[in-house]
Amino acid sequence: MDWIWILIACIGGVSAVCLGIGALTGVYAVHKIYGRRYNGNPHIKYFSANDFEGLSAEPVDFPSGDVTLRGYIYARQGQSKGVIIFSHGFGAGHTAYTTEIDRLTRAGYKVLAFDNTGCMRSGGEKLGGFDRGVADLLAAVAFARADDRLRGYAKMFVGHSWGAFSVMNAYPLAEDVVCAVAMCGFICGADVLAQNVFGKLAPLRFAMACAIRACMRARFKGNANYRSDRSLQTIAKPILLLYGEKDGTVRYRWNGKKMAAAFAGHPYVRTKTYAGKGHNVYLTDEAEVRMHAVFGAIGKIAKKDKERAAAMYREVDYAAITREDETVMEEIVAFLDGNLPCERA
Repeated sequence: MDWIWILIACIGGVSAVCLGIGALTGVYAVHKIYGRRYNGNPHIKYFSANDFEGLSAEPVDFPSGDVTLRGYIYARQGQSKGVIIFSHGFGAGHTAYTTEIDRLTRAGYKVLAFDNTGCMRSGGEKLGGFDRGVADLLAAVAFARADDRLRGYAKMFVGHSWGAFSVMNAYPLAEDVVCAVAMCGFICGADVLAQNVFGKLAPLRFAMACAIRACMRARFKGNANYRSDRSLQTIAKPILLLYGEKDGTVRYRWNGKKMAAAFAGHPYVRTKTYAGKGHNVYLTDEAEVRMHAVFGAIGKIAKKDKERAAAMYREVDYAAITREDETVMEEIVAFLDGNLPCERA
């Protein structure tokens, strides 16, 4: 029977190695991903208010802890229905979504959009962690509550990806925000990183996520390791969750599918999924496919010829790769309109 003990020892040894690899990868990810700023790609065109006729942008800044966040109040002439506080995704800042922001202003809303800690125009030496997005969003709510240009209007959240995660977890803590839309948001910051690194290798995913959670607990104390599925369990105000079933960034099987199952029949949480869409559900299917193809091709060239890659960025048809799916945008606007209070609040 000695072979049984040898087998057990081998399995234990392999398990220990896997756990060690996963944990070390988690610590490295915290340093590599959270330990730097995100200033965008200098070769990509990020639209500004000047690219949209009739869109105005007033610069604003406000504190989030010891960091100054910077952004704009986007608006159009005429009476506004309410204020949308927009929360951006990972990789750049809010100007990656100026087309969507413009669409929301054309629907009659003011939009407060800003860059998170460690991103683009805002302060902060590093991003710090996905949980920081929740704190930044709550700081934006406090600013909107006090600012003369925004005070007195109903407040709403709209966010995508990391921004959707921030929305889902800040929403229950923001009493005066009346409704929210979260597009392709992940359940847990530690888990989504591990899912993208180790895929179906569950033991490695588990070990990596545990290591990240430990680092976040040390960094953010009691404001660490938010979970969207837990945060929304007792919510008693409306939120719309949108997911693409072909999402390869925030994996649908571990995020959207689970959220849809967890909140099936919930009176306030509405989940809608799109079978043919990926991570950018607000884009047309053609625009998203084209965007990935264009940037994928440039990425391959950039490894060999940076000057050619820079020229290719200048040749990109940015209007084509940011073309919105009007059906999705209309659904978002209809949801916001349908949950406006009778009087401004």
